[in-house]
Amino acid sequence: MSARSRRGGHSGLSGPLAVVFITVLIDLIGFGIVLPILPLWAETFGASPTEIGFLTASYSLMQVIFAPVWGRLSDRVGRRPVILITLAGSAISSLLIGLAGSLTVLFLARIINGISGASYAAAQAYVADVTTAKDRARGMGMIGAAFGLGFILGPAIGAGLSAIDHSAPFFFAAALAAANLVFAALRLPESRKPGTVAAGGSRWDALRRALTSPALAPLIWLSFIATFGFVGMESTFALLGDRRFGYGPVAMGVLFVVVGLAAAVGQGLLVGRLVDRFGEYRVMLVGLVGTTVGLTLMSVATNLVVMIPALIILGSTSGLAFATVSALISHGASDSEQGSVLGLAASTGGVARIIGPITAGFVFDAVAPGAPLVLGAALTLVCLAIAVTRVPADLRLDGAGGAIAPDTRDS
Repeated sequence: MSARSRRGGHSGLSGPLAVVFITVLIDLIGFGIVLPILPLWAETFGASPTEIGFLTASYSLMQVIFAPVWGRLSDRVGRRPVILITLAGSAISSLLIGLAGSLTVLFLARIINGISGASYAAAQAYVADVTTAKDRARGMGMIGAAFGLGFILGPAIGAGLSAIDHSAPFFFAAALAAANLVFAALRLPESRKPGTVAAGGSRWDALRRALTSPALAPLIWLSFIATFGFVGMESTFALLGDRRFGYGPVAMGVLFVVVGLAAAVGQGLLVGRLVDRFGEYRVMLVGLVGTTVGLTLMSVATNLVVMIPALIILGSTSGLAFATVSALISHGASDSEQGSVLGLAASTGGVARIIGPITAGFVFDAVAPGAPLVLGAALTLVCLAIAVTRVPADLRLDGAGGAIAPDTRDS
């Protein structure tokens, strides 16, 4: 067991955890403003569904490159400076999207946004710094809840502003990111403990260790495949709503609010209680099953009577899966490697976010609007098979979440 499981931490939403939650929430509100309407904004510049897939993938390519960089840098210089730098990048990218006069400028803005968005690993490492091992999933769930709330408030704000002017949501997101930078600079303390030394070796050494670890490798692959399937839904859902239901930015914003509300409830209210009772492994299984069901129902939905319950199931259960996977990966990393390991996990997820949207865009064009959702459901079933057959027995937590996976990185 790592040293983190023996020292104190914040089990509730208070102190530094509250500040990082607010910082991530504001950042995700800006992200939620942009994401639902970006495909429709890109279409005004003549972008096809496949090109929109590449636009989404450009964001993820930068995450692949920079997530390990930011994570490792946060191990060396601290979480706070990394988070501040990337918040500034978010403000710049949103401003560029609003000012864009061509698809080329949109790609440039998304590249900058991807570089700054790669700081998520630093935020996760921050949570690992200020929580005990027992409360790790709860802390990761709170960060996930920030995503859910971001998708409640962000799309609602974006939908309202887009009714005024198509570029207004992007300018508002830029102003929000700038305000968030000021807030974090004033209120976000450094979480790294004095005297903590970053792990030695190159990032390739860290990657090799992670991908050969019996505990970490299955979880990293699981996270990769689940992300691959999920982002196919993210990148084509607005187009599905347009083709199947004739929905524009306002209506799609409302549907994203439904997903966000469900995710906020699942990760903010349920994950901690469920992990306390059933353990992280079992909650992860429930999350994967629910995600499969939600994506399957969405793929066949022809009216809101089916679509709304499908979105609620997807939002509430996918968050359970991702939060518990992140917590289990964190348990396998030493204090000195939290940023590096979580950064590597984010990087592999970034690879999925490159090829996932491209694949989904192609499948959307070549097969049917609902085909990316079917693909996502099938891939989530693969994840379930990995979880059942490949995750080591000592990670299959039981009871009230009492057992913590051993720190295999120090053995």
